[in-house]
Amino acid sequence: MANVTVTTGANFIPEMWSGAILDYAEAQFSLKDRVTDFSSMLAGGGDTLHIPKVTEETAAQKSADTAVTYSANTDGKIDLAVDQHHYEAKRIEDIVKVQESADLFSMYARSMGYAIAKKVENYIAVNTIQSATGNDTALGTDNQLTSALLRSGLVKLMSANINYTDGNTWLYASPEVYSYLLGLDEFVHFDKRGDEAGQVSGKVGSVYGMSVHVSTDWDDDGGTGDETASIFNRESVYFAMQIAPRVQSSYDIDYLSTSVVTDILFGTKLSKGASSTSLGIVNFTNP
Repeated sequence: MANVTVTTGANFIPEMWSGAILDYAEAQFSLKDRVTDFSSMLAGGGDTLHIPKVTEETAAQKSADTAVTYSANTDGKIDLAVDQHHYEAKRIEDIVKVQESADLFSMYARSMGYAIAKKVENYIAVNTIQSATGNDTALGTDNQLTSALLRSGLVKLMSANINYTDGNTWLYASPEVYSYLLGLDEFVHFDKRGDEAGQVSGKVGSVYGMSVHVSTDWDDDGGTGDETASIFNRESVYFAMQIAPRVQSSYDIDYLSTSVVTDILFGTKLSKGASSTSLGIVNFTNP
């Protein structure tokens, strides 16, 4: 039987890499799946999305025997630049042997998929969510997010008519903050939580109706003003991806190896100005 070589397997090899890398990248996306995605609007090309910003209306009172008055607002727009192009590249010698080893192949695929997903997640967290300042709430002690401070943050959302219990609002916390929340009985013990889930062992499932997630993209080092936890809702962040994670590979005869490159092109934007108090983001900062 003829051996499978990098030449005879040329069409098969890229498909193997693509499926493995993309599956792992997709599994790692967390923040990307919790913001408003306008990627479908990029089907016609372009590098900037002009998203209409509809002016909030106020209903008028109807008087008897009078005609209604038509409004003609000049709606604004939000420009979302798709300008973040990132990649992960590896040159792997003896590619067929790599593919013949399930463990080695999986290790490379996980590494590349993770790198792409981590870049997207970090950009959404640090460059977008944490850039909002309108509802900043300072902690009393580094990395200690108390229930009282959480409630004060929720007041800011409610004052902006944002329903934080709608299933589209989340709390992301640094490892230290998450650990602190684990020590608060009202969030982890069933007789304080008041639900039917029983005691949740080793996990903060939700607080005040919001699911809780831990992420190293929020700071633990205690730096003054560092964001160590955030509440945000889906409508507060816009996201668009022009090039979904893709994988390309080619054989390099000079190096007797296969080059594998995965890349992504995306952009993000706050739905309102960073200093707006009506933006659905509350960042908790260290004092």
